Formats: sequence, structure tokens, C-alpha cells
Amino acid sequence: MRITAAPLLLAALLASSAVNARDASDYSTQELVEALAQRLSKVLLAGPTRDAPPSTAAIVMLEGKGLRLAPRLQSTPAMRVLSQEQLVAEQRANFLIISQLGQQGADMLVDYETPNNASFGTLRIQDKDGKLVFKAEDTYRSSSGARATYARLYGGLPCRNGSEMAYRFNYADRYARSGECPVARFPSSDSAFEW
Repeated sequence: MRITAAPLLLAALLASSAVNARDASDYSTQELVEALAQRLSKVLLAGPTRDAPPSTAAIVMLEGKGLRLAPRLQSTPAMRVLSQEQLVAEQRANFLIISQLGQQGADMLVDYETPNNASFGTLRIQDKDGKLVFKAEDTYRSSSGARATYARLYGGLPCRNGSEMAYRFNYADRYARSGECPVARFPSSDSAFEW
């Protein structure tokens, strides 16, 4: 019986490609969050209003169960990881909140919020041919949710002229084009009449 090298070579190639295949769960937290920030970059790099200066890096804040990710994340030129205190001190209006990142089989799920465009929900992260892809599991848009997030972070604090929040605070008001605060303090409620 004569054995040719072709079937053995094919078997070796199939085995090596199976070894090199990656699941989304094989990626580091840094890689996953950087990919998510890149995926949302159009939203995260835009100014909070048309007149506000655009951002130079995506801003990421962790909260809830997401705080456990902090030791595994570093800021890069394209993405800044800020604590809630840093975010509030800089009066950021355009940022990504990650409240949870966890594995589900070969995939990863991330709970997120981007209040500047009133989006939140859960995204499924999968590896497709060596690239991370994001699929909506449960995603929503809610302007009242965005106002609630801003009220929770900034409620009662002084507004600083020229900050992202000054532009975002009352973008329909005549002060928005200049970045001046329409009132001295951010409202504590999430009323649509105040935000």
C-alpha cells in the first residue's frame, strides 16, 4: 500500500489552523476595549455639539462590575481610561461607560453606555477570521437615560465654561455655540426641561 504525502500535509495544515484559531475570549481585556473604542470612534471622537472642539482620544470610564477591569487597562494615544473622578473633574460629556465585560462561550459580552448619543445596552464580541466583530444583543437609545447619567455624574456641581459639558449642557440654548454655561450649576434632576 502506497501512502502519498498530500493527505498528511493537508491533515497537518488543518491541525495547525485549528491551533491558531482564536475565540473572542482569547483576547486580552486591553485588546477588547481598544477594539470597542475603535468601533465606536465616530461617536466618541465627535464633539458633544457641532460647535464644540472634537476629542483627540476616546474616553473610557469603568463602573460597577467593570471596575474590576481597571488593573488590566492602560491609556493609549487613541484611548484614555479615566476614573469617574477624573472624568467629572475634566467635565467630559462624550465618553464610553463599560459596566461589565464577561465571557459567554467563545464570545465576550460587554454592557456599555455612550450618553452623548443616548445609546446603551449589551454587545456580543466575536472573532471572525482574526478580526473582532460586534453584534447588538440588546441595544437601546434613550435621551432620558442619558440625562439621568449626566445628572448622576454632574448634578449640583458647578459648570465650567469651555468644557465639553458646557457645550453639551444646554445645546439648544444660545450659549452653546460659545461653550458658556447657561447657568452656574448642573441640575440635580434628569428633567428634560433642565437638561
